[in-house]
Amino acid sequence: MFQWILFSIVTLVTILFIWMVTLPKSFFKKQKTNIFIIGLGVRILFIFLPPIWEDDWSRYLWEGNLIRNGQSPYEIAPIHSFQKLNLSDIETEVLSQINHPDWTTIYTPFVLLFFALFSVGFSGIFLKLSYLVLETTSFLVFSKRKLSKPQLLYWTFPILIKEVYSNYHFEILILSIFWIFINTIKYRKYLLSSFLFGLIVHIKFFSLFYFVYLSKTISFRNWKKEWSKWIFLSLSFFCGFFIFYFIYYLFFPNSNDFGFTNLLKFGGSFKFNQFYEPFWKIFGIIDLKTFPFIFCLSTAIVFLFLFLEKENRFQKFKLISTKLDFYFLFGYLSLCLLPVYNPWYFLILLPILVTSKSERIFPWILISIPQLSYLTRARLGFEFTYFYEIPDPILLLEALLSLTCLAWYFIQIFILLYNISNISNIARKGSIGYGNRN
Repeated sequence: MFQWILFSIVTLVTILFIWMVTLPKSFFKKQKTNIFIIGLGVRILFIFLPPIWEDDWSRYLWEGNLIRNGQSPYEIAPIHSFQKLNLSDIETEVLSQINHPDWTTIYTPFVLLFFALFSVGFSGIFLKLSYLVLETTSFLVFSKRKLSKPQLLYWTFPILIKEVYSNYHFEILILSIFWIFINTIKYRKYLLSSFLFGLIVHIKFFSLFYFVYLSKTISFRNWKKEWSKWIFLSLSFFCGFFIFYFIYYLFFPNSNDFGFTNLLKFGGSFKFNQFYEPFWKIFGIIDLKTFPFIFCLSTAIVFLFLFLEKENRFQKFKLISTKLDFYFLFGYLSLCLLPVYNPWYFLILLPILVTSKSERIFPWILISIPQLSYLTRARLGFEFTYFYEIPDPILLLEALLSLTCLAWYFIQIFILLYNISNISNIARKGSIGYGNRN
């Protein structure tokens, strides 16, 4: 019963937020100070609340303190500490909550060193406070305190607050560095931008699609003349990506794998919340994930680009891409190709919504849908084979909601294609449009 009550509260708050997305800009303009204070206050409150349906936090604290004691989480699995007799009560509590205790870590050196710095004495509050300071500072620098509607929506998104400040998830490091990354691009500090982009990819490899922000600054037409610039940007990226591997190696020279083997093992042996899989099974088809949707979206976008008039084609395409959330859609569909759809993974799509100034409710729904994965058979009191098993009706509900949102986007794209093709067909003789038959 408690699980249902808790989930109902989270669902209600999320629905209220989605309703808030529909409010006009004038509301956010008048109430921006109050909204910011509410978002900050809820963050501070959640710092002192226990994790909700999550146990990853225990590994964060354990591995951070393992490094502080001069031991590498890449070499020592938590299970090796089970037989120790001198564990304190807090160490016993944290150790007992760790999932897959026989596995060494799969996190990158930067993340582990961050845990080591801010988990002194297994203090989860200290780690959360570090999140709060880093996120608030970088976000205010990015926004220059001129908070727009998309920025305030990000700041008050309840899923983000729950997953970071209650459940400890370190995706907030990606978001915080992203705000700095965007600022460096704005001020044309491209070498630093490339370095920060490399660091973001170092934290989570699937944040690679942030490259679109850096690519906008590069002149592909003059790449032969600016080959030296490309080389320096590439070196800066690789420096951002590899530097913390080097730093970690200085502390632990026996490190040679850095969790890559475990990461491949994790991706190859563990599936979670792949809600499209039962959808395809209904039609007797093998799991196609989101490949068909990516193919349809790519094809429609190519046709859209070709239908546009040649004059200022790239500028028009950029505006349309932003208006119809193409960057977001590709990011979402790409994440749905992974073997694991963890709810907090989708938080890295939030910066795309903020920078594109999207005000639609559909992206927020798409990011919120994976929260249904917390309704596992174990938590619902059903018979289960393994702890993370999700009932098929829940998976199908996730798929249905996702497909409904995607269908709206595809309809808008096809309507736009139809309108543009009609304009091209009736273009005056001698015009630039593709309606010119001469």
